[in-house]
Amino acid sequence: MLSKPISFAVLTVSLLILAVLSQPVTAAAQEGGFVYAATNNPAGNAVVQYIRSIDGRLAKVNEVSTGGKGGTGNGVGKLDPLGSQDSLVLDDVGSLLLVVNAGSNQLSALQAGSAGLKLLSTVPSGGNFPNSVALNGNLIYVLNAHSANITGFRITSEGILQKIPNSTRSLPGGSASAAHDIRFTPDGTRLVVSEGGTNQIDVFELNNSGTVRGVTQQASAGSGPFGMKFGRGATLLNSEANTGSVSSYDLTSEDMLTVISGAVADTQKASCWITLTADARVAFVSNTGSGTISSYNIAKDGTLHLEKIKAGVIAMGAPIDSALTTGSEFLYAVDSALGRIVAFRVNGATLTQIEIVTGLPQTVQGIAAK
Repeated sequence: MLSKPISFAVLTVSLLILAVLSQPVTAAAQEGGFVYAATNNPAGNAVVQYIRSIDGRLAKVNEVSTGGKGGTGNGVGKLDPLGSQDSLVLDDVGSLLLVVNAGSNQLSALQAGSAGLKLLSTVPSGGNFPNSVALNGNLIYVLNAHSANITGFRITSEGILQKIPNSTRSLPGGSASAAHDIRFTPDGTRLVVSEGGTNQIDVFELNNSGTVRGVTQQASAGSGPFGMKFGRGATLLNSEANTGSVSSYDLTSEDMLTVISGAVADTQKASCWITLTADARVAFVSNTGSGTISSYNIAKDGTLHLEKIKAGVIAMGAPIDSALTTGSEFLYAVDSALGRIVAFRVNGATLTQIEIVTGLPQTVQGIAAK
């Protein structure tokens, strides 16, 4: 388990930004919440805000430019333009959004919440084709897929992104990395990156300053490591696109990943995106090639058990990114190729479709919910 505490000068960024949110979009926001999606439009990226009613249905209330451009060409055509998970990230409070602009090599920060959306800052990402971003307190790291590196930033209480000097670090796999996701460990001491091209998982150890001081790399238990989430006890769960499976690991104090359950198959195709319920007992995995979402039960020790091959089905669609609401009552899945979001009610490990929200471009990628 993780055993290296680290002391970052973490600012109360989220709370300070939340304090300025004064005018609610509508009273219904107090009863439900919000869902956000990035258009990833190459002509001009934007974030769309939806208000969520208490029954899980969505209504568009806002759309704000990120100041950058979306990108395509890293994934599988319109099915998966960015080839990544976590291209749009919402903080725990629900007041700060981070979004990558792969077409213009930029990262943007936006104010979110009941006052609507507001662009706070947009900066160069430190590389080419940023496709995933990770947030821990006021520390941020961006994964730049085409330049195969990661770059660190701090964000001020006003939402201004500032690059950390000497924070850019190349991925061990180099140009062959085909990297898909970047995550902080729960204690913030390390970063984990999935390299689908080399079938490796990278663990970067961080200094107190937020820069990288070392990296270890090891083979994935399944083929094509893609999306990642941390569960109970800092257990790492990783979906695997090529084998249609999920693996779980214990990250040791020596930065090694010990396999708990290796490549537990769901018998579906292109199992790329993964999300966990709030209690980390159930994982939902998007099977893009099969048009389905599978569910896994996660034991306290991290052991995985396939619960439902088809927890939910997206008719004639290809689910990619998904997001659960804070209490895990609802799940929202992006169907980029058809420019839509599919909404589900969650009942344990089963999903029941509520509605389909259309009107998004066929480049949409990245979703967050609160």
